[in-house]
Amino acid sequence: MSNIKYRALLSAIEEGNLTAAAAKLSYSQPGISHMIDYLEKELGFSLLTRLKSGVIPTEEANILLPHIRQMINAEDRIYEISKQIKGIESGQVRIGTYFSISVYWLPKIISAFEKQHPNISLRLTEGDGAEVAQGIKSGALDIGFISETDCSGIDFIPITKDPIMAILPKGHPLALKETVDLKELTKYPFIYSTESSYEEIYKMILSDSSIALDIKYRVKGDEAILAMASEGLGVSLMPKLLFDTRHDSRLSIRPLNKSVSRTLGIALRSKEFVSPAAKSFITTALEVLKEQVLKEEV
Repeated sequence: MSNIKYRALLSAIEEGNLTAAAAKLSYSQPGISHMIDYLEKELGFSLLTRLKSGVIPTEEANILLPHIRQMINAEDRIYEISKQIKGIESGQVRIGTYFSISVYWLPKIISAFEKQHPNISLRLTEGDGAEVAQGIKSGALDIGFISETDCSGIDFIPITKDPIMAILPKGHPLALKETVDLKELTKYPFIYSTESSYEEIYKMILSDSSIALDIKYRVKGDEAILAMASEGLGVSLMPKLLFDTRHDSRLSIRPLNKSVSRTLGIALRSKEFVSPAAKSFITTALEVLKEQVLKEEV
């Protein structure tokens, strides 16, 4: 690996300490430290700040980081393609996604993929849409399962619409209705999510000038919203996918009378330059999800 010094630096930054970076790359800790020292001398400035708890990148290192990732990713793809030419399949796919998708979609996809491609390793990271999109842009992630509205500047493969549902405490007056009118929902205290993934939901709803939410609480995290709603502290709006694998007897989930949904799919930096391993994962994901989504829509 001609870029081993840069890999040593990247691993140290990602792991937060030299010992873990050494273990990841199968080198000794002094060996990793020596490589980074040599790289600092070669470039002419410090790349890591050493702390008692580990290491963090300097401002100069953060400037270089996207370019280092791009260089290493390109080298990895060369090795992947070379091994494919020789009939040997290998590589790594770094995936970012929401919690709900990691619970509901990814286990089936990963199971199918590992049966077909046992020598390709997978690395999963959870985050909101903005975090995943930024990871793809910086090269830290290969693909992401997120909403289309988070994908400015990167490619997107749409998969399905995810309806937005009204979240109500059990016994709430609106829970007696088959569908909930947004204007009626605004009459009750609203639990508002501060996560970027919800921005598109609120924009769609508030595009109607007659809709004004009575925001009483601002919280981060789906579990916090559900816990507060179950205690009768307010109502909220959340994507349907969150409830495909869970049930809370203290809550009532109702569709809206006016269709509001987000488009979920696969985000990637470029369809043209996707790595062979990531391309294989996308193919498997689309096959699995096509069957799963079709079953749900029947």
